[in-house]
Amino acid sequence: MKKLLYPCILAFAVISLILFFACNKSSSSDNGSGTNPDNIPSEQTVTASLQGRVVDEKGVPVQGAAVSSGSATATTDVNGVFSFSKISMSSRFGFVKVSKAGYFTGSRSIITNGGASNYVSIQLVPRKLTATVAASTGGVLSVVSGDTVALPSAGFVNAATGASYTGNVNVYATYLDPTDQNLYKYMPGDLRGIGTDGRETALQSYGMMGVELQGDAGEKLQLASGKKATLTLAIPASLQATAPATIPLWYFNDSSGRWIQEGGAVRVGNSYVGQVAHFSYWNFDVASGTVNFKVHLKDQHGNPLAYTYIQFTSQNWGTRGGYTDSSGFAQGLIPGGQALVMQVVTECGAMLAGVNVGPALSDQDLGTVVVTIDHSDIVVKGTVVDCSLNPVDSGYVSIHIDGLNYNAAVVKGAFVLPVTRCYSSSTTALLTAADFKTSQQGSQVSVAVSSGDTVDAGQLQACGVTISQIMKFSVGGTAYSLTSPPDNFSENVYGATTFINAGKSGGQAPSIRMQFSQLSGTTGATLDSVYISTAQTGYTGAGLNCTITSFGPVGGVIEGNFTGSVYSISSQQPQTVSGSFSVKRTN
Repeated sequence: MKKLLYPCILAFAVISLILFFACNKSSSSDNGSGTNPDNIPSEQTVTASLQGRVVDEKGVPVQGAAVSSGSATATTDVNGVFSFSKISMSSRFGFVKVSKAGYFTGSRSIITNGGASNYVSIQLVPRKLTATVAASTGGVLSVVSGDTVALPSAGFVNAATGASYTGNVNVYATYLDPTDQNLYKYMPGDLRGIGTDGRETALQSYGMMGVELQGDAGEKLQLASGKKATLTLAIPASLQATAPATIPLWYFNDSSGRWIQEGGAVRVGNSYVGQVAHFSYWNFDVASGTVNFKVHLKDQHGNPLAYTYIQFTSQNWGTRGGYTDSSGFAQGLIPGGQALVMQVVTECGAMLAGVNVGPALSDQDLGTVVVTIDHSDIVVKGTVVDCSLNPVDSGYVSIHIDGLNYNAAVVKGAFVLPVTRCYSSSTTALLTAADFKTSQQGSQVSVAVSSGDTVDAGQLQACGVTISQIMKFSVGGTAYSLTSPPDNFSENVYGATTFINAGKSGGQAPSIRMQFSQLSGTTGATLDSVYISTAQTGYTGAGLNCTITSFGPVGGVIEGNFTGSVYSISSQQPQTVSGSFSVKRTN
């Protein structure tokens, strides 16, 4: 376990970028070519949960915004929070969109941590009228100083019908500065794109512009076939030394969450000039090589550092980053071969820690990194006892604040959870204590909290409610325990085969995968195969004995125990394994 203190130096530390945050061991853009120079995993569809917060340009939570991811929809609450549970998402481009009157559509793309509760934060960009021109004449309009859009004459159609449009064209445009350290909060998608070769690549932006056209009746307009508009973007002063003579153009596909390469621009003095045949967000970017990383963040109290922003800064790449999931885990891509500074930052912008990073030339596993938090808006603490009023020495407290769930580790009967809220208002924290050893949890307790407070919740009891999902097993002389929440459980049936999976969020060890044939009733069953992953090695076995003690209906639980032999993948030596489980039946 590594301790992260600012400003210590850690070579080859790796975490992820806005574009590349979260996880998954799948995905990419091999495109059938058989080559994959950046070793990007292939794209898959995974089941994952997603929650997040939507704020306006001042950082104030936006209530009533419409949020969608695929076919799933939600509405933000008073805290600007939304959530999706167990939805289908792309492993490479998990995509969520936000709509609210008066703002451009906000969005975020992530490398999806399958099975975990992923997190995003989206800041909306105000949508204000930039200029109005006659469709018959077009015209040149200024977005910000040095950045213009030149519209053609008689070159517009109704985007829905394709019919020629001859009225006034209302232009809504915005410029996104690639050197802004807060760019990750409001830019669409992330800084990854699909090149003309069909492969996924990292992007280094030299400027972005979003343009929307609207007719007199509010209808959406587009450029007519064969017509083009000219975009001129000033190159930021800090990027002029590295700006190439020509640069690819990329448009944002707001259905797939991807930047797509299309056309290019040329450098004229300290500006880029390029033509586009349709409007969306346009990005002036060069592609860059990457390496994979993964990391798990905890605070000094042993709590997972959930929903925490990690950013990377380099002279060539500027600043970008992304969020850990509910378990404090992140996995993805960073630029290869570049010296970076990594910083752990609160939602309020306060820096928690930082290190010098890289240049990383190969994939990196940073392991568990401990971040010391010496200041937070709220500290919730207390003690936990079991049904016999003995201190709990292996458990957790689930704490719900401002629409988000946090988990505090219970150590020697006590817990401490620092939370950064960024709000001055009072609120209510909902606490539930759980005991891993007895598989019991208590009733929910409400505690009033205010920013600046250290709140003592007193003694909580982890007793009275049986934890619905638990997996306990012993292998290689070591005992392991997984409990939901906070760990991930799933039961799936494919034909005559049933799979039961349990594991830590973000692919952390331990995890176990079991496969059964004809699993039903409360009789003996054959555990066809089992795969166990621990921090030391993996184990695999087949034909283990299993007794099903309870087989409930859909929505109920499957309970049982098993015993047999497995083989260590590293040593090929046999090991005795035994365990028990209680898993929700989903189909």
